[in-house]
Amino acid sequence: MPDRPLYIHSLFVSYPKEVPSAQRIPYTAGAALDPDLLSRLARQVLNGQVQMVQMQNETMEDSLEADFRDGWATVYLVKEVHRYYEFLNHQFPHCQEPLSITGDGPTPKMHATRDFSLMAEILTHFARTGQPFPGCRWEETTH
Repeated sequence: MPDRPLYIHSLFVSYPKEVPSAQRIPYTAGAALDPDLLSRLARQVLNGQVQMVQMQNETMEDSLEADFRDGWATVYLVKEVHRYYEFLNHQFPHCQEPLSITGDGPTPKMHATRDFSLMAEILTHFARTGQPFPGCRWEETTH
C-alpha cells in the first residue's frame, strides 16, 4: 500500500445528537482518509464525543466496530471474514455482568473498558495496520 498511509479504506463515525454537525467526521473512504483525520478521531474518542466507529479495509474482509455509551466502550475486529477478535478487559476477564453499550443487546463487562485512551490507541493501530492492538488482550474465535 505505498499510495496510502492507512490500512483502512472506509471510516464511519456515529455521534450523539448534541455533537454539532461541524465537528462530525463524515463518512470517509479511499484517498480522503489520512493521518490527520485519524488524529481527529482519536481526540474525539478521548473527549467522549463518539458513539460508534466502523472501519473496513478495501476488500471488506477486515473490519473494526467500536461502541461507546455511558462511560464504557467495547470493540471487536473481524479478520479475513471468519476470525473474530473481541477486546478482553484484564481487570474483569471473566465478568459476565451485562452493560448496555451497543444497540445489539448487552455486552459482558469482560469485553468493555472505561479506558478511552486505550480505545483511541486500538482504533488508530487498526487503521494503520489492520491488526489487533498488541497492548491489550483479545479473545479470538472463529465464525
